[in-house]
Formats: sequence, structure tokens, C-alpha cells
Amino acid sequence: MTGMGQDGLRGCEDLTRVGARVVVQDEASSVVWGMPGYVARAGLADRVLPLDEIAGEIIRRCARPAAVAAGIR
Repeated sequence: MTGMGQDGLRGCEDLTRVGARVVVQDEASSVVWGMPGYVARAGLADRVLPLDEIAGEIIRRCARPAAVAAGIR
């Protein structure tokens, strides 16, 4: 989400190194596009979304493994 500094960048580097997928807030909906901007420009974000779309993306990602396990594609 919106934040300043590069501390989130370091954490995202660690997370992606072990296979995590990263979603960051887009510049247009951010008050400050510091941290998400660093992450996006570093190529670590697989999605850059407006704030109001992030929750739905997380829900979709969490629901998909359960659907696959249940045989729903």
C-alpha cells in the first residue's frame, strides 16, 4: 500500500526470492507512491492495482487454490 522509503522493497525482494507473488498499489490511487513505486520499478510486482481492487485480487488468489483442490477450474 502507500508508503515511503525502500523498506518494503527489501522485504519484497526476500519474498519473491522464495516464490511469493507481490501486488502493489498503483500511483494514481496512492497518496505517496514511494514504497510501491520502488517495488514496481524493480520488477518485483506481478500486479499494480488501484487500492480499491487489491482486496478482490487477494481474495481471488486465495480462493483459486481451494477451487482447484475441489476440482473446480
